Amino acid sequence: MCGIAGFSNADSSYQSDPGSWNEILNNMNKVQKNRGPDEEGTYLDDHCALAHVRLSIIDLKTGKQPITRQRMGRSCTIILNGEIYNMHDLKKELSDQGAQFETASDTEVVLIGYMYYGIDFIKKLNGIFSIAVWDDALESLFLVRDRLGVKPLFYTVQDHTLVFSSEIKGIFQYPGISPVLDQEGLCEIFALGPAKTYGKGVFKNILEVLPGHCLTWSHGNLTESAYWELQSYPHEASYKETVEKTSWLIQDAVKKQMLSDIPISTFLSGGVDSSLVTAICAKELKKEGKILNTFSFDFKDNHQYFQSNNFQPSEDRPWVDKMTAYAGTNHRYLECDNSELIEYLFKAVDARDLPCMADVESSLLYFCSKVVGYNKVTLTGECADESVHICYPSIKPIISILLLISNVSFQFIVKYCSPFSIDLNKH
Repeated sequence: MCGIAGFSNADSSYQSDPGSWNEILNNMNKVQKNRGPDEEGTYLDDHCALAHVRLSIIDLKTGKQPITRQRMGRSCTIILNGEIYNMHDLKKELSDQGAQFETASDTEVVLIGYMYYGIDFIKKLNGIFSIAVWDDALESLFLVRDRLGVKPLFYTVQDHTLVFSSEIKGIFQYPGISPVLDQEGLCEIFALGPAKTYGKGVFKNILEVLPGHCLTWSHGNLTESAYWELQSYPHEASYKETVEKTSWLIQDAVKKQMLSDIPISTFLSGGVDSSLVTAICAKELKKEGKILNTFSFDFKDNHQYFQSNNFQPSEDRPWVDKMTAYAGTNHRYLECDNSELIEYLFKAVDARDLPCMADVESSLLYFCSKVVGYNKVTLTGECADESVHICYPSIKPIISILLLISNVSFQFIVKYCSPFSIDLNKH
């Protein structure tokens, strides 16, 4: 995970006062440092400024961003948050066209691809990403988000300036932009929260690049286009063909996401999703003589208080034990108590800059903070099913999940919006 940020104005001259503008870029990097603790960098042009904080996963030595390249008198610069799983195939394709590379990073592959094929090159990418590309010759900035919106990317336009960031807090580092809630934002929080409308940033005038979309900012004009849309077709394959294709797709997806220059791990709850991911990763690493690290999570005294229900008929641990024995992994059990969970309710809001799914996200954030001491890269079954299936009855008599969500929403408003920043007169 990395963090990107920046701003662009066609009438600006940022290089005439580099100290002031670089200070803003450094502040954008500072508030997103948790996304990229390993390295940071900035880029300043007369009409565009870019910032990047990096979590080093691929090309540890030469993969620092932003990356600038020249070709045929044309200069382009890129910052990227994410991973491109088919980078090796794309790199070979570009090399066959005569392209030369200075690093082993997937970010440079995207930049060179853009310089050869234009922005349509993003259609070739298989991965999760948010990308900003500045084309000096066109004086145009492109903001791109992956097909399903795995990587976040927010933006706003103020005084003919486009400002963007992986996290909303990065946008608020730009002078004159502050958190404001209007009626629409309050409806997002209390009517839809912890979900939100696609494209909305909840705060007034803060928007989100839609999944599968590209924004083009050129000479003060902003245009939006979809480079990918989900399509459905009749399923005509036989049962046997369906099983074979599904098996291949799952294994291929997991293997591609093992792309890393540092050791990977998996979260293992004992459910179907995390067990599949773990089994595939463990098998692939065994071919290299390596043992997979796995982690499972539980709440303190869960064994003592657990009661079977329709959602969770049994505890996780017996199934975790079966999987670790089968896959031969190096497993660790991590625990969390109620006081730690409550503390992380607020940290989860800070991490998202938005109300979130209360205990679900706070517990996941807590356990991730513990896993990072062992591994910086992990694969999970998250979104296929929850990676944390835990019963903690000692909380249930005190407060319901609904009240937890409402409380976090209220704390979010108190923290990020002063009474003078709540605009209820939009209509």
